[in-house]
Amino acid sequence: MLLKRMASHGTLPEDLTGFVLAGGVSRRMGRDKAQIPWRGGTLLTHAIEQVEGVAPKVFVVGSLGANKLPVPVLADNLSGVGPLAGIQTALSNSSTDWNLVIAVDLPLVMAEVLNWIAGFRTRATQVAIAPRVNSRLQPLCAVYHRGLLPEIDEALARQQSSIHRLLERLSTRIIEEDELIANGFAPETFLNVNTPEDLECARAIAKTMYG
Repeated sequence: MLLKRMASHGTLPEDLTGFVLAGGVSRRMGRDKAQIPWRGGTLLTHAIEQVEGVAPKVFVVGSLGANKLPVPVLADNLSGVGPLAGIQTALSNSSTDWNLVIAVDLPLVMAEVLNWIAGFRTRATQVAIAPRVNSRLQPLCAVYHRGLLPEIDEALARQQSSIHRLLERLSTRIIEEDELIANGFAPETFLNVNTPEDLECARAIAKTMYG
């Protein structure tokens, strides 16, 4: 609620733009993940609402047809390449140095944790900020500096589409799991819903975490 009040009073940071990546293929889920019902809306509208609580400008990246959304939709610059192309599209369309990127299939990520992660940019010397949970980076719930774009362009030109390898090679502020826990954020927050079983697990966790 606090973050929503901040948004209504125009106090969101001017140096941050938000992007929801919704263009991935949902083979294991068996249906479009963006349109899965979630908490009175869909996974996509839920993600948009969370990012709107943190960034004054929000975009969706992906091919979504004629869906009516409250924010602009950007088609991927490159299709069939993976989420790194979505990040490239985001950064190439951004007018701010810092950019919050979240995948549509992270329904347990709320505005509070996004705001906390984004806050690291104010003292960061790195070009990317990403949590690491269960020994694995979370590049699709992360903050990227626009200066990273040339590195992404070069990686994609070489057909190197792994975000993990790029972040491991470049300067990245990694938020470790113990930092998350110490600040009241559960590792389960970063559960990706890639399968129907994941979705049921997320719904069960959501009942416990949010009621």
